[in-house]
Amino acid sequence: MDLPSIARIRDYWLDGAHHTDIDREFGNRIALCAPHLPYLVRLQRELIRRLVRHSIEQGVRQFLDLGSGVPTGGNVHEIAQDMDPASRVVYVDLDPRIAHEGTSLLADNADSTYLHADIREPAQILEAPELRELLNLDKPVTVLMIETLLHIPDSDNPAAVVAAYTERLCSGSFLAISHFSPSEELTTGLGMFDRMYGAPPSVSLRDPDQLERFFTGLELVAPGIVPVPLWHPASRDDIARNPELAQVHVGLGRTP
Repeated sequence: MDLPSIARIRDYWLDGAHHTDIDREFGNRIALCAPHLPYLVRLQRELIRRLVRHSIEQGVRQFLDLGSGVPTGGNVHEIAQDMDPASRVVYVDLDPRIAHEGTSLLADNADSTYLHADIREPAQILEAPELRELLNLDKPVTVLMIETLLHIPDSDNPAAVVAAYTERLCSGSFLAISHFSPSEELTTGLGMFDRMYGAPPSVSLRDPDQLERFFTGLELVAPGIVPVPLWHPASRDDIARNPELAQVHVGLGRTP
């Protein structure tokens, strides 16, 4: 707990309660250099609500959230089980501290669980007894990768990682990916952080064309790869001013 955690920093930006003074200090440093980042993180939390709602409306009742962070503040299980109490959710994160905290938070929820695992090991996750106890891969599952691939470099072949999950999904399943794209604001912010505080957290930015390649073999749900505010907004209030300028994109693919 003496090191900052990206997951707990996100919790801080989302006005959660599962972060430390160290996380707040580091989060404030990031926000000083790139003040738009907390806003984009909040946009993606609202996006999760829309993705889960769309999945439920399409008949999906099973969710696999990869790179989950802290499962609080309107996360997948709360949204899905509010719409249908029979919904089942498995969260996965590599950080053992986050996984331990997530397990504690879900202790009273029999239809949700938290795995401490590396998402770059799909077979290990998909064959985990805890997952198999909750999810039936012979029925549709929605796999969520919200900001997740940002932390996987090209050297780890993220396209192969994604394909290893989608190949195991039955027809009617979904894959949702959101991803930060290169932008002048973010490049400037990262450079400022480096000059002020040292090397920033390592991230792999990818443009919409690169993001689309992760959906190879899937049917992209309309409107395709778009800035987060423009993906199925529930109302006009969901559409931020100048939404096309939000340099974080999202896509939802369906297994044929």
